[in-house]
Amino acid sequence: MASLTKTYSTEKLQGKIYTPAFIIEKILDDAGYTGKNILGKSILDPACGDGRFLVEMARRIIKVSPLPELKSHLQKIHGWDIDPLAVQQARKKLDSLVEPLGIRVDWSLKVQNALHQTAEPDLFNPEAESGKFDFIVGNPPYIRIQHLPLNERRYIQRHFRFCQSGSTDIFIAFFELALRLAKDHGTIGFITPNTYFYTETARPLRQYLVQQKLIP
Repeated sequence: MASLTKTYSTEKLQGKIYTPAFIIEKILDDAGYTGKNILGKSILDPACGDGRFLVEMARRIIKVSPLPELKSHLQKIHGWDIDPLAVQQARKKLDSLVEPLGIRVDWSLKVQNALHQTAEPDLFNPEAESGKFDFIVGNPPYIRIQHLPLNERRYIQRHFRFCQSGSTDIFIAFFELALRLAKDHGTIGFITPNTYFYTETARPLRQYLVQQKLIP
């Protein structure tokens, strides 16, 4: 299970979650995604949008990777998003970053709803490392589940144990997803509201984080 969980707060600007570059840099720095330590390590943004986090990840890899190994290291960057146009924009940004280097990268980007990607309880099994990531970072959506379509709300409540009671927020499901997908001793760094520190509906998540000693 992930050994370290870091969270930050941000604001909504113009109806969107805008992530300033300095916050992206801080999250990656605090997560330890720096220097040659990042080479060979897998990293996922499960709600990557137009690729703000992905571009900074790629920049860091380019700075420290030998050119012959660069493509393979860059393919360790994974981005998922439900919006195909956003994923297309992310791909274009990443392509423009490596174009001057004379290489083409088959980026590990997917158009998919991360919360539907996997929801099997056995992913909490620390022995199941296949398909997991060394780092999971990003700015997941903040939506109260009562504002979701009924079928989606029921799906989340059925498949995510920290979302089964009360009027919780979808970012709690992203926390749980990240805990499932992080390797043992992996690191999670999300921008989220701090409401999970005190709301009654987030109590199961708080208890789990404390019991597993996941908050530094």
